[in-house]
Amino acid sequence: MLAVVVIFYLSALTVLQAFPGLFAKFDDPACLAAPVHILATNGFTVRWAEKTAAPNHGELNLIFIHGSPGGAGVWAAQFKTLSTNANLLAYDRPGFGNSRPVLTRPHLQTQVDALMILLASTTTNGVFLVAYSYGSPIALLATLEHPEKFRGALLIGGDVDPAQENPFWVQYLFGWRVTSWMLPRALRQCNREMLTVRADLEAIQSQLPRLAVPVVMLHGDRDPLVPVQNVAWLEQQLAISGKSNLFAKIILPGVNHFIPWEHPAEVERALRRLEQMAVTVTSTNPLTR
Repeated sequence: MLAVVVIFYLSALTVLQAFPGLFAKFDDPACLAAPVHILATNGFTVRWAEKTAAPNHGELNLIFIHGSPGGAGVWAAQFKTLSTNANLLAYDRPGFGNSRPVLTRPHLQTQVDALMILLASTTTNGVFLVAYSYGSPIALLATLEHPEKFRGALLIGGDVDPAQENPFWVQYLFGWRVTSWMLPRALRQCNREMLTVRADLEAIQSQLPRLAVPVVMLHGDRDPLVPVQNVAWLEQQLAISGKSNLFAKIILPGVNHFIPWEHPAEVERALRRLEQMAVTVTSTNPLTR
């Protein structure tokens, strides 16, 4: 039995140590075929890729927020196929890729702070947030705290319901300092985020009545990583707050968690829905930008 445990442990460790090499190219913003930039300020170093609308800067910006783990490169399909006059911007969140700090505090607020620093340094145009998985609550919190900066948010496979966050025991095992060193940096940061996100989501719940911009959730009903029940939860919470007019959902039958690269046409369809909702909100509320 001891021999089996040792073999399993060494095999698992080998796979984990291979993780950076297997996924670095997939996550790298260089695969977006757009200029890559680095911003260092206020304790953050953020690497991002930006595809500018030709021939002039577009009136809108789409800022893409990856999940956990991940990197800007996961949005390659959107940078390649998306039909829009907007500027496209995707970044490595702090803790992933070449963004710093390497082991940033695993809280949504820290990630929102980094996003706002990037936003202040890149654009003043109208911004839609496009977020995937763990990036979704980052986008949601950003719109709640800074409604004047954003026109709306698309949450793809988003985890927003705190009750759905139930880490496995092995995640707690690798959450200890004495064992976390065995994980590659991206997985280590991912695990830290997964262990703390429930409390962050509970804090966001009380802020939902402040929502002032439209939110669209795009989710597969066969998502094994982020249950589709997250959609119903946010829909219910916003209905209680009288914000149903700011919410829409698109549920994809038979679809799993990997929507951005497996179903890019559905991402574009959801973006069009979000843009239409934003126009309606702006026309009925002249103070909304």
